[in-house]
Amino acid sequence: MKQILTIVSVIFLSQFTTYAETTIFSNGEGCVVEKEQRRNGVILYISKGDQQQVVGFTNDYQFADFVYCADDKTEINYLDGSLGTGIMISCNGHRNGHAVTRGRVDISLDTNENPTEVKIDGQKKGLFTWKQKTLIECNNLVQE
Repeated sequence: MKQILTIVSVIFLSQFTTYAETTIFSNGEGCVVEKEQRRNGVILYISKGDQQQVVGFTNDYQFADFVYCADDKTEINYLDGSLGTGIMISCNGHRNGHAVTRGRVDISLDTNENPTEVKIDGQKKGLFTWKQKTLIECNNLVQE
């Protein structure tokens, strides 16, 4: 009986799994970008040294998510060209939870929609000035 319940549970839960294809890109400077392609968009897990960030955007480039930009303050712009697509996700200074933050992400995709460059700049408002909290630059990314 226990085996039957386990099999039924596995079949039931498998109906809710989300399609995701994962590809890893890196460079000689210690950057690693894990691209998770989902049905409706892309999630990039970016790390360099002790810094890590997650950036997401929809396949149609209409919506994006980035920790330094609250959902209603995020702007996304993109430009398609013969060499690929350039995406800019950004926001001006705004209240974001208990802090005031601003940030920008620049992503270059090749014609196969794979990342070749990623730059993340995240800042938090200090007492009198903006303080750099995250700065990650990953250039010349190649698929592992």
